[in-house]
Amino acid sequence: MSRFTFIHAADLHLGTRFHGLATRDEATARHFAEATRTALGRLVDRTIEAKAAFLLLAGDIYDGEWQDLSTGLDFASQMARLAREDIPVFTLRGNHDALSIVRREITLPDNVKEFSTEAPETVELDELRVAIHGQGFAERSCPENLASRYPPPRAGWFNIGLLHTSLDGRPGHGSYAPCTPADLVARGYDYWALGHSHAFEMVSESDPMIVYPGNLQGRSIREQGGKGAVSVTVEDGRIIGAAERLIVDGGRFFQIAIDIDGMEDVPDLWSRLSERFADAVEQKSEAVHAARIVISGKGSIHDALVAMGNDNRTAEAQAAADRQRDDIRIEKVVLRSAPATGRHTDRLAEDGFDLETLLSSAAADPDVQDKIAEAMAQIGRHMTGGADHFQTETGAILAEARATLLARAEEE
Repeated sequence: MSRFTFIHAADLHLGTRFHGLATRDEATARHFAEATRTALGRLVDRTIEAKAAFLLLAGDIYDGEWQDLSTGLDFASQMARLAREDIPVFTLRGNHDALSIVRREITLPDNVKEFSTEAPETVELDELRVAIHGQGFAERSCPENLASRYPPPRAGWFNIGLLHTSLDGRPGHGSYAPCTPADLVARGYDYWALGHSHAFEMVSESDPMIVYPGNLQGRSIREQGGKGAVSVTVEDGRIIGAAERLIVDGGRFFQIAIDIDGMEDVPDLWSRLSERFADAVEQKSEAVHAARIVISGKGSIHDALVAMGNDNRTAEAQAAADRQRDDIRIEKVVLRSAPATGRHTDRLAEDGFDLETLLSSAAADPDVQDKIAEAMAQIGRHMTGGADHFQTETGAILAEARATLLARAEEE
């Protein structure tokens, strides 16, 4: 009876700089940058512990051109650990580490096989009767359906397709090597090891099993929850059971929403927020957490919150977290609250001019939203990390602008 286990991971994004966090907290940004390497080390630990037959890495190992050699050295070092355990690694290039983008190289140990970027190729593992088919990206832009070119399955063997793809579209991700699940089914393989989408997803649970393991480490508030890889067990050429998730991340993002309705004073807000931190994340988690706080609702403390300014709101939120535990850092405080209903009605609605209604209408106007988004995108393009690292959040910007204008109008 033949039985083996393999590990499937993708989207390591080694070298991610976390520019968005750095603009608010350099120390937290450094921790999350290190967390990508921590996650890789934990992945290798779990691969060795599982006595895996091989490791699959479905693209985007690097986040782009290396800023320093340590990025490549760290990956080579971890692959060497697997080499010493006689565990082969099969990888290919995705849109972030396409051949045209990552030009530096560190010699990798012989256990690492990178698939060609010119055409699909097949690697056969005779002892296991496994055939792995794959092709990487030569250029970052890849509009072709690569899966349609993959070779027929090796008859009587366990066939794996290794592919970096957006499939038929995934929220928040650009279109790369587009194809459909039906295209993958048509190849006749037993397992498709996908990369590109940063969310864990079982596209198909069987015949064939098609899996996005998600990325190893969350990179922004849009990527919340545990991150890692999957473990798959094969017996006599058939997958046994479900793919098992392996959570290995070293840093994690989460969000807390809190409503100011009914609160009498600002200290009450920070007290309630502190209570929320007590059970917001697992007590024994090995990850440091970055929290986004969203303050909403209508209440009498709104004006005082606006007057505090962003730095003071963030500092108070951090103090609230520190009163409960020492592994939470505040990523951002978003103010979406408003004055108590009718607070401004008499003073700001005169001679048919209703400022609150005017601002609310402007915030809901698609043209206004588009102009704000365009302006923020222009700012992002001039930032060191580029627009991809800059969170526009048009709705939050408009909500805070509306709150600030109403508070200033009230004062005058």
